[in-house]
Amino acid sequence: MINPAVSLQQAMRAALMARTPLTSILGGSHIFDEVPRGANPPFVQFTGIETRDWSVADQKAHEHFVGLEIVTNSRSRAAVQAIANEVELTLDNATLTLVDHKLINLRVIFTNVTRTRPTENFGGVLRFRAATEPL
Repeated sequence: MINPAVSLQQAMRAALMARTPLTSILGGSHIFDEVPRGANPPFVQFTGIETRDWSVADQKAHEHFVGLEIVTNSRSRAAVQAIANEVELTLDNATLTLVDHKLINLRVIFTNVTRTRPTENFGGVLRFRAATEPL
């Protein structure tokens, strides 16, 4: 059986890569688990997944907190907001198919757009909460 966090991340990444408006803004399918050496912004990367037991007496379940980072070489807050908006439209309350697990829900819990140091370019962070159960 595949780990629920891995299954969730794979499904989230596939959904993001299938979203044409997002890949258009990014200039391609630039959604990474591990950023390739020499990759140029803009791109979206998974930063971490925290998984907690969320089981009840008769059912195993997990709660996941998934971080996504938006990296740009832009000094435009609007550019980052546009990427964040597409990510949220794709994933918030999405119905994703996971391997060996069932997605109960997936919600964005916050978005943060800010300047990064030392470049002064804008970047962003989105954090999602998901609940899963094994099939």
